[in-house]
Amino acid sequence: MTAHVYRRMPRRQRLAVYLVSTLLWVTGIAWLVLDQFFARQEQFGRTPHPLEPPFLLAHGILAIASAYLLGWVSARHVLLWWTAGLRRVSGAVFATLMTLLGLTGFALFFVSSDRWQRFAQLTHEALGLGIVLFALQHWLFARRGRPAAA
Repeated sequence: MTAHVYRRMPRRQRLAVYLVSTLLWVTGIAWLVLDQFFARQEQFGRTPHPLEPPFLLAHGILAIASAYLLGWVSARHVLLWWTAGLRRVSGAVFATLMTLLGLTGFALFFVSSDRWQRFAQLTHEALGLGIVLFALQHWLFARRGRPAAA
């Protein structure tokens, strides 16, 4: 049996992942709250809250940064721990959900069918709301299962 060296993700990388992920989630939730509860129905249709566009722009920029970070984390963190056989299920579920969020976010911009647009929107919103539970579970599971330092 091969001994594995258990190394944490470098501090700067962890901070980048935590910061971008948190801001991405917060901007998405802020946009969703504004869209669902603060838009006005007026004479000529629905008028979005004035802060919706800036939050959506920030969310999109952060989504690009998170795609970069997902690739970075996949190339280092995921490959290291996958080959060690640790936390494969929680990591695979989390990575799959992140990928689905990226695909549905992409679809919101490029799918023109109203039916598929609505499906992408609902899926993206549901995954976006719930992803934090999987992120916390993966992080807490990692902290609980970490071997003691020698």
